[in-house]
Formats: sequence, C-alpha cells, structure tokens
Amino acid sequence: MEARYDLNRRKLLAAAEEAGFDSLVIAGEANLVYALGYGNPAGVLVLSGKCGSTLVVPLLDYERALRSVDTDVEVKAFYRGGESGIEPDIPKSDLISSENMAEAAKRVLEGCSSPAVDFKWLRWETATALSNALDNPGDASQLISQVRSVKEEWEIGLIAEAARIAEAALRRGIEELREGVSEREVAGAVVDVIMKSGGWGPSFPVIVAFGGNTALPHHHTGDAKLPHASPVLFDLGSVYKGYMSDMTRSLWRGPGGSEYRRLEELVAEAQAEAIDSVAPGVEAWEVDKAARLRLSKEGFSKYFIHGTGHGVGVEIHENPYLRPGSSEELKPGMVVTIEPGVYLPGMYGVRIEDMVLVTKRGRKLLTSFARIL
Repeated sequence: MEARYDLNRRKLLAAAEEAGFDSLVIAGEANLVYALGYGNPAGVLVLSGKCGSTLVVPLLDYERALRSVDTDVEVKAFYRGGESGIEPDIPKSDLISSENMAEAAKRVLEGCSSPAVDFKWLRWETATALSNALDNPGDASQLISQVRSVKEEWEIGLIAEAARIAEAALRRGIEELREGVSEREVAGAVVDVIMKSGGWGPSFPVIVAFGGNTALPHHHTGDAKLPHASPVLFDLGSVYKGYMSDMTRSLWRGPGGSEYRRLEELVAEAQAEAIDSVAPGVEAWEVDKAARLRLSKEGFSKYFIHGTGHGVGVEIHENPYLRPGSSEELKPGMVVTIEPGVYLPGMYGVRIEDMVLVTKRGRKLLTSFARIL
C-alpha cells in the first residue's frame, strides 16, 4: 500500500481554508508524520496555498529531512548564526539564521495574512513567542485532530498492515511461553518479529505481564518469571510507514485457571457487545456503555477502570475516545480500539483488544487473532 502523505497535506489545508485561514503552522512528531511521513519533535511545518509549504528543522536534521519529504515541500535549516562558529555547507537559500524557531517560522510566514497555529504541540516558549510575533493567529489544534480522526483508504491499508505485523509478533510471543522465561525475554522476541517484518518499531513499549502483573493495566514489562501455571497478558502494536496498530490478548498457561477462563469469556462477551454497537452516528459513550453494561450484570463493572477504546492512527491514542461522557459521533473512516478489561487486585486481570474500522454501514474488524486462547 502506497503512502500518500501529500493527500493528508491537502486535507489539512482544505480544512484550514474552510475555517478562514490561509496557512497552518504544524508541530509535533505525530503531526509531521501525518503530513510528511517524516517525524521530528523539533521541526515546524508551514502549510499554505498562498505562501507555499516549508518544513523548518534544526540544522543537524536538514539532510535527513531533505531526503525524507516530498519535493513540493521546501526544507529550511534553522540555526543561531555564529553562535558556535558553525558555517554550514548547504545552500544559503535553505538557511534561516535567527534567535529561535518562532522567529524562523514567522519569516517563512511572510506573505500569509491569516495563519492558524497548532499550539498543542509547540514547545511552550516557541508557542508563546510565535503567538506574540504573529497578529492574533488562530488555534489549529482541534482542527488537525478532527482531520486526522477520519482515515482514507490508503491510511486504513497501512493500519491493517501494522495490525498484521503485530499479530505475527503476538504469535511469536505466545510460542516463547515456557516455564521460567521472563517477561522481558518474551517482549524481546515480540519486538524482534516487528522489526524483521517491515515495521518501523513497536507502537509503544510492549507489555508482557505474568501472574498478578496482569491486574496492572499499564504494567511495565520486567524480570518476572513465568511459573508453571499463570495468567499472561500481551499488549502490543507495530508502526508501519508511520501508522500504528494496537491489540491485547489474555490467556492462561498451564493447569487450572477455570475461574480465569470464565472471566476471559465474560470480557470477550463485553467486547463483542461493544463492537456490535459501532456504527456511523453512534456517540462514543454508547459504545463504552455497551461493554460496561455487560460487565455490570455480572458484578464486575467496578473492576473496569478505563474507557472502552480510542482512535488509532499516527498516534496510538487519538480521537475519538470511547469513554463515559464522550459525545463525539463516530464517522466512516474512523479506526478505534475496543478493549474492555477487568482487573482484580492481587489476583489477575483480563483485557481483550481489537481494532475496528467504522464503515458507511457499520463496522469492520482490522484484527483477526483468536480472542479466546
């Protein structure tokens, strides 16, 4: 599946123009990946049909940026001229010598009269300086989040490939389960498959939890050893061409575990109820309620201590968020996780997570791994 970051730039610019702005100032690694396929936490991208599109990066990142972005985007190197006697060997037209990144961005914006700035991701000092330097700029943070939340076919294809890689990695992780193996060793095998299967890397630090650690929703994978009989939880995802996947599976390894398996089946039922509720026009809280209601009937709702899901794209957590009180409507093209969980302190936890695409007529699963293992 070909990545078409140029189409994302067009979407962003069209949304900005519809909102009355002639340019966008974009920051944040995830937003730059969305617009360019290239991430840089210190970079700033100016998108404009009027002033052209320019990426400003620190001098040391200039060559990598130049090789990574489409040719219709100019790349400029920002540096504090003479600060340390540096004389860059790059075209002078690609250099911006100024005191700070805000001043560099302002110079790129010359000729634009109504910019909107993504204040959410700019460093505080840059955001403050840019706000002071520009004439009452708009705030583009919400606009960008809304555009990113609805995916095009090519984006969905990349997310599906990221899911395929994660499923292969999970399969390997399960194969590594043997008495005495550590959480860290199993996680290493998972990451190895992701890297060797074309992934850019894991979407987030892989969670492998044994025993009582499974009751910790965001357990940090450590040196715990797998006993003869134990619950096991995997939470993992991969990044493919900037787009992420996210999935969780829980299982019991070894003899016994009958009570655990009953809980596993209940969580799977709650997840199925939530998945069945996904459709265009449904509000996010309704999906959460479907899962929560099934668990409450069996007296487990107080052990379900997080939202039912979230959007996934160039970030592992993005709009929409499927949680109580969220009135955001689901739209075709949104990709969300459905991940109810029950956590019994001091005992064990069960979470099952899949990614679901909102379609025009309902929903489509993007993950296919067996839920009951």
